[in-house]
Amino acid sequence: MTRILVISDTHGKTLEVMPPRLIAELEAADIVVHCGDYNGIALLHELRQRVGSFVGVYGNMDPPDIRREVPDRATFEVEGRRIGVIHPHWGGPPFNIVRDISREFKGVDVILYGHTHDAACQLIGGVVFLNPGQAYSSYNEPATAGIVTIDGQDMTFSIRVFG
Repeated sequence: MTRILVISDTHGKTLEVMPPRLIAELEAADIVVHCGDYNGIALLHELRQRVGSFVGVYGNMDPPDIRREVPDRATFEVEGRRIGVIHPHWGGPPFNIVRDISREFKGVDVILYGHTHDAACQLIGGVVFLNPGQAYSSYNEPATAGIVTIDGQDMTFSIRVFG
């Protein structure tokens, strides 16, 4: 069984922007995925140092130093399942975001994405689209993260709130 913790849109300089319970979840996960908009290179480096396995992409708000270290999209495989990761680095309004990001991947089972700060999980055309929301609390909105569990042929998806 593999447990993947998915975060996005941290918009901070260090991991301290996230609630302590979320940081503990990061450290316990088998794989941590960041779907872009770190905003601080130190945050990216902290993630890489504190988690076992890391996959990350940059977002529209990430500066050049982050863009040099992570790609604009990534694909990886876990227990035979292909997973795509993206943050619309082109920015813009979130209208039709699922349609737009689906064009960036072929042959994936799951697409993990950021940008809207709104947690969502939906199955469209046989592909699961999961947006973990924002990994920090602001504007009366709690921090959220996605959890993907893959166990052989079984996949489960959830959104956790870290108030």
